[in-house]
Amino acid sequence: MRRIIGFAGMVVLLSVLVLACGTSGGAKTPMDAGTYTATVRGMHGPLSVQVELGTDAINSVKVTSHAETPGVSDWAVELIPQRVVENQSLAVDVVTGVTITSHAILSGVEDCLTQAGAKVSEYKKTIRTAKAPNQSLAADVIIVGGGGAGLAAANAAVEKGASVILIEKSGFLGGNSIMAGGIYNVANTRQQDAFRGGPGEEKLVNDALAEEPISDEHKAMQDTVRAEFEAFKNSNRTIYDSPSWHALQTWNGGDKIAVLPIVYEMTSNALAGKEWLESMGMEFEPYANQGTGSLYPRTLTAVLPNGTGYINAFRNGLVNKNGYTLLMETAAKGLITQGGRVVGVNAEGKTGNKITLRANKGVILATGGFAGNVKLRQQYCQGEKWPDLGPRLNTSNMPAVTGDGIFFARDAGAQLVNMDQIQLLQVCNPITGATGDIAHGGKGVQGYFFINKEGNRFTREDGRRDEVSIAIMAQTDNMCYLVVSADAIEDPANSFTLDGRSVAYMLENNISDFVTAPTLADLANILGVSADNLAATVNNFNSHVDSRTPDEFGRVLYTMKLTKGPWYAYPRKPAAHHTMGGVRIDESTRALKADGTPVPGLYCAGEITGVVHGGNRLGGNALVDFTVFGRIAGTSAAEGK
Repeated sequence: MRRIIGFAGMVVLLSVLVLACGTSGGAKTPMDAGTYTATVRGMHGPLSVQVELGTDAINSVKVTSHAETPGVSDWAVELIPQRVVENQSLAVDVVTGVTITSHAILSGVEDCLTQAGAKVSEYKKTIRTAKAPNQSLAADVIIVGGGGAGLAAANAAVEKGASVILIEKSGFLGGNSIMAGGIYNVANTRQQDAFRGGPGEEKLVNDALAEEPISDEHKAMQDTVRAEFEAFKNSNRTIYDSPSWHALQTWNGGDKIAVLPIVYEMTSNALAGKEWLESMGMEFEPYANQGTGSLYPRTLTAVLPNGTGYINAFRNGLVNKNGYTLLMETAAKGLITQGGRVVGVNAEGKTGNKITLRANKGVILATGGFAGNVKLRQQYCQGEKWPDLGPRLNTSNMPAVTGDGIFFARDAGAQLVNMDQIQLLQVCNPITGATGDIAHGGKGVQGYFFINKEGNRFTREDGRRDEVSIAIMAQTDNMCYLVVSADAIEDPANSFTLDGRSVAYMLENNISDFVTAPTLADLANILGVSADNLAATVNNFNSHVDSRTPDEFGRVLYTMKLTKGPWYAYPRKPAAHHTMGGVRIDESTRALKADGTPVPGLYCAGEITGVVHGGNRLGGNALVDFTVFGRIAGTSAAEGK
């Protein structure tokens, strides 16, 4: 039997007894019955509600429009109206991790009550929530973390016939994965066949093959790529790629710190992972491009905003599956061990009740990294490369992703590796650290360039994320502008940010400081940069598109000339994005001790691990990571490997 405790899709089972004090049971000051509307400020723009009121009751609440984060706000949009009507109160619990949207909805309802002449204080009386009873539950596989890796693991384990309990400490599923840019690197897809490579891509391959190998594994991978590349030259394919080249580039791009066989495990399973996602309803755009920091044109883009397509696919895969139990707003507190084996998880429900979870076969930790945890990133990652990772540095991470599981694994005997490795992402909102407001017409890196406050380019936009971030932080005010032309954003009403808002909407609502101008000179005037410098920058950029040659910064990706107005620009600044260190695992995702032997019963997948990406994660590899290794973890745990 499938059990869902918390909110999943449209199913809600109340796990706590809610006692409303002085709400529906007490007499209230009469108000004017009717249907009222209000528009308030949400996290990302206007949010509108429609409230039907009786003379002494809130009959219904509906969110009619909003621009909140897809996949995250959905939980508040569904639950907060329910809670308000059920309790006849505005003093309801917000959805854990969706605080701003929850409060915005409540603010809109309060506005409607005020319009109706209600005595609002009568709808703000305290709601007493009884503590739920303690529980003891058991399943073959216990999964901690409801992001991409955890949900992938749940699907794989259920497919193998295992019973699964998945716990998530926030009030929504998806974790950082729901906020991802939606890009997925994979070699040799039909989408990639339409991309025509050139001297720039060939230079990348030749440079990698010219390096002196540092190990037998490195030499073997170079030899494989060399043979494939020679065969490609005699083929009718448009661009060379393969899982081997993807692995070598990933390993090189992470400073050769990762474990190469595990990197190859990821890249060699990327295509199967893509097809698995598609079997659950995932959709990709019909083209491949080069994602930010991906270093090569093998990036597929999700049709749905951010990471919602992936999370929806995983949730679709679990619909009506027997043996699957989901516990929302349930936080893991530690692992249960017995005789050196991990046999379960101690957890706590929202009301403070204790939940003991016993695993018949294994526990999977999929709790993510710690880029948003200021204390941990300063403790482990601050140093010569990143001298200030303190609170002034924004993060793109969701608040609930704090790195807890890494230390659960350590305490159970697992080795932690590469904990000093952190990635800053160069294309974040300067105020919030968010990435959902990125817009480039779906063209990827080939469709934009960066300028500083002087109107000059200063780095290769197709380079490593760490190197580009360092370059931006050396500019005036540690920021830059991302500039796009109408060659990429052909129609602002039908060109969208990563989180699904149109460029026209961003401009009309003055969001994220998006600006537009009919000419380059007008854009320079709006931004306050040198018009001459900006014109020279564009002319130089386009000259390299014509010649297909690298520029003075080393950029090799030149496929699209930027010539047409109107022009668009918005400010960007690096933010803490991803931690590459964590638990040491093997190819089966078993957590390993310092001596290389497994911690019995413990598996880890996703950003919690520390051997996949090395010193710099390639953009578009994180979603491959959680898909491939989440799937392997679920299979391994279900089979008791």
